[in-house]
Amino acid sequence: MALARRDSSSLLPADEAGKTELKQQFIELRAKGHSYRKIAKKLDVSIGTLSSWRQELEGEIATLKAEELDALYERYYMTKQQKIAQLGRQLKAIQKELRKRDYSRLSTEKLLDMELKVYEALDTEKIELRPLSSQEIEELKP
Repeated sequence: MALARRDSSSLLPADEAGKTELKQQFIELRAKGHSYRKIAKKLDVSIGTLSSWRQELEGEIATLKAEELDALYERYYMTKQQKIAQLGRQLKAIQKELRKRDYSRLSTEKLLDMELKVYEALDTEKIELRPLSSQEIEELKP
């Protein structure tokens, strides 16, 4: 017996494994931000069924979305030390180039502007160092 649409109300017991697989695909697609319409078409499931699945699986969708965002953040995140080091390298390159030029050129003006912008960027990365309290030190211990 062929089903026109895979709908949760019309699944036979033998189809429960398929339903679980469809739900997993739904979780993955929703976590990636796909619309109900796209998911319904891809999985051949009604939008009403997807809506009820969303209520049931909202926590799993949110968890997977958070994990994917965390993976992206980790992949592209640059630590504060890396940012400062990169800005330092840029600043040194700009200063080296400025030493080669006289200040009558228009492009020198642009380099000076870049130097100021790099200094501003470095200033935003500056953090005030302070000693840790004994309580903070205890919290860091494994």
